[in-house]
Amino acid sequence: MAAVDVETVSASHSTGISETPFSGSEGIYLLPHNNVEIERLQRQHEFIKTACDGKQIIDQLLRGAKVLDSGCADGTWLVDLNKAHAGNLNVYGVDLGESLFQRHASLDLRAHDIRTPFPESWGWKNYFDLVHQRWLVWGIQKSEWQSVVHNLVDAVKPGGKIQIVEAQWILDHVPDDLPEQKKLNLVQTWSCESAGLDLHIWSRLGSLLEAEGIQDIEVISYDLGYGITSKREEDRIWTAELLPESFRHLAHQMKAEDGIPGVAKTAEEYFSWLERLVVEMKTKGYTPKVKWVTGRKPL
Repeated sequence: MAAVDVETVSASHSTGISETPFSGSEGIYLLPHNNVEIERLQRQHEFIKTACDGKQIIDQLLRGAKVLDSGCADGTWLVDLNKAHAGNLNVYGVDLGESLFQRHASLDLRAHDIRTPFPESWGWKNYFDLVHQRWLVWGIQKSEWQSVVHNLVDAVKPGGKIQIVEAQWILDHVPDDLPEQKKLNLVQTWSCESAGLDLHIWSRLGSLLEAEGIQDIEVISYDLGYGITSKREEDRIWTAELLPESFRHLAHQMKAEDGIPGVAKTAEEYFSWLERLVVEMKTKGYTPKVKWVTGRKPL
């Protein structure tokens, strides 16, 4: 996630885009879900793809393959994947709200809550060659993940693949010379536990897929360097500001009597910590792990 410009910690300051919310996700998605968030997700897509050696999927798809992206936002992942396949894929996406869907001739984007089964009228049972979902840890309750995985698997055709991408945000060991990242662990844990989310879902996805009959399950890891540890030099400033931008709104969720234990008691203290986190990422980096969990539906 040079000299530090403290103003860039605020998403509204750094992008200049009005934070216009879009409908369908209120009260569900932990991170901001508005125009600013969509721009962040588009930049994040390129960032993640670079970290994953330019890959979006494990295996090249055949001409005419049908692909579903769950939690597609504006459809950027699908457009990029189809471009890499010379426009020869049939690409579909679902997300909670539709007001930021791209109007693109190749895209079939639909409003749907993945926590519920796909409508029978869509004809998506055993339909897709590949079902993909990335980074919905912030939007799915811990108790809901098995149902979500079941609904995704139900849409995969026999012999097709499923690919769920999350991240190991809490590192196994944080050195003492990274005090702000130690606090970042506390903030991420606090925010997810407060909202009933599963920060460690990446480690359970294999067993959830296995319970749905998925075979040949693999977990592939990539380093995701923020700040000075980013792969590309041009990403080292803005990625250091990315997580602080995303988590800035959590100050409004702090309870006056508790704050965030071990991090901040007031919003002012919290914003001060975010500024220090930006500096630490720009000078020392932060490297969580992208986790691709893939498997095949048996014939």
